[in-house]
Amino acid sequence: MQPLAVSIRAIRRKLVAENERDVHDALMQAENEAHSSGRMAIVDFQAANGNTISLIVGGHDDTALSFRYAGDVDPRFLSLGDRAATGSVAASRDFNHPIDCPRSALISRIAGLAALDEFAVTNELPACIEWKPFS
Repeated sequence: MQPLAVSIRAIRRKLVAENERDVHDALMQAENEAHSSGRMAIVDFQAANGNTISLIVGGHDDTALSFRYAGDVDPRFLSLGDRAATGSVAASRDFNHPIDCPRSALISRIAGLAALDEFAVTNELPACIEWKPFS
């Protein structure tokens, strides 16, 4: 795996995850912060090629992911869970600007972790989950 730059809201600087354990430690740090604040948070993992995968943390059994190519060019993708789900969940990269994520993007935490692990190895859009384009 190539190192990933990790952005977590609380520390406001990027960490470097050099192996799978570092990736999961950074994710756990972000989840702990989200649980202690009582708010869902977003943690970003950026590969050396500029591609970024983001996970919503702070839920218990589910998460949602987004994927952006380097330079934040189209297409962008959201994970695809229950197509019939309605409404949204609020998450934030900081405490001031909530972002609404459609409930249809929620997937199991296990599937989200598998996608993160695949991204850490390939630095590309993970194929282990379904995605839908968004703008």
